[in-house]
Amino acid sequence: MKRYYLLIILSSLIALLSCEKINYMYYLEKDSNMTFDLNYDVEPYIKALFPYTDKDGHQYISFQNGFKNQIVFYDIQTKEMAFKIDLDIEGDNGVGFFLGYYIDSLDSIYLTSLQLPEIYSVNKEGKINKKIYYGKSKDGNVLNACNSLSFSYHPILKFNNNLFVLSECNRWKYPNPVSAMIDLNTGNVQELPFEYPRFSGADNKKKNAGVELYFSRCFNGDKFIYSFFYEEDIFITSIDHNIVERVNVKSNYIDGVVMPNDYNGTLKSMCENPNYGNLLYDKYRDVYYRVCYLKTEIDNRENYMELWDFGRKIFSIIILDKNFNIIGETVFPEYTYNPNLMYIDEKGLYISENHYKNPNYDDDKLIFRLFRLCKSKEKYNDSAV
Repeated sequence: MKRYYLLIILSSLIALLSCEKINYMYYLEKDSNMTFDLNYDVEPYIKALFPYTDKDGHQYISFQNGFKNQIVFYDIQTKEMAFKIDLDIEGDNGVGFFLGYYIDSLDSIYLTSLQLPEIYSVNKEGKINKKIYYGKSKDGNVLNACNSLSFSYHPILKFNNNLFVLSECNRWKYPNPVSAMIDLNTGNVQELPFEYPRFSGADNKKKNAGVELYFSRCFNGDKFIYSFFYEEDIFITSIDHNIVERVNVKSNYIDGVVMPNDYNGTLKSMCENPNYGNLLYDKYRDVYYRVCYLKTEIDNRENYMELWDFGRKIFSIIILDKNFNIIGETVFPEYTYNPNLMYIDEKGLYISENHYKNPNYDDDKLIFRLFRLCKSKEKYNDSAV
């Protein structure tokens, strides 16, 4: 009898320990979709798209209308256009051509110039509040124009009355900083001490295709996190970028990235070979989503540039917890979603279904599919359908 009770106790302890050691895996589960009917003069070709919530809690999807000098706002509740902001190219309120933006408020929208290291702060009426030049740091080092985009997700950011901007990579000069900080009180521009990493196989500057240009950056309120598209590791920096931590975040579905090493066949290579993509922070669930493009083959008749713009053929999303541990990875079906158009709200992660090879694609509509973050003890579902 004693032996019987001892076996029961041991079995209970083993079961208890097993429960404590369960590694909860997460995945993204497909949910409802949301469709915006686009006005006749609104283009589905989007490089900058950001959600915006006004002071009354009203939610909008905003995006730049193609390459036009216009930002449109769609009401998330009604799915209709609420208003738009037209920006003059010339004149007293001329901002030139811009590409990308950041909304601090409707009285303070920061526009990044298409080609110049300039930023304009404008209000809802398109009137200029301020022009900011950041082409040279206070130390005299040249900084390059870089746009505030969601296509490669690296919007500029205002924090503690400083504007954190980006400087496009210049492989021919040193130092080669990724970011700079603009004091909005004084206008001083300070380059930050984090430089573009060196990439294995990219030493030949004349031959290499310049893949250092492709990276993503998000901010969690305390740290900046960088994901370079041809680097397995992510880089976590303090706000002043004096502290940099490097963390390995490898997909379970690729052996390693394949870097295009010349301009011949680069577009095809960039559509077929594996590499990483955008990194977004989900403040509602305190997790991160990192896109990974899987190795595949593309028909030689395909328009590679168009395919690149619409999110390629197949990808996964790696899910990281608040400590940057991988807690899941979901693979998405081919030619269905566009991971270049994603946003997050309190319900979950929204990924656009605007892929031109999706059978349901309609360029008069902007469609997002909601994916909810799910947890499973028994089964880890690693594919979204």
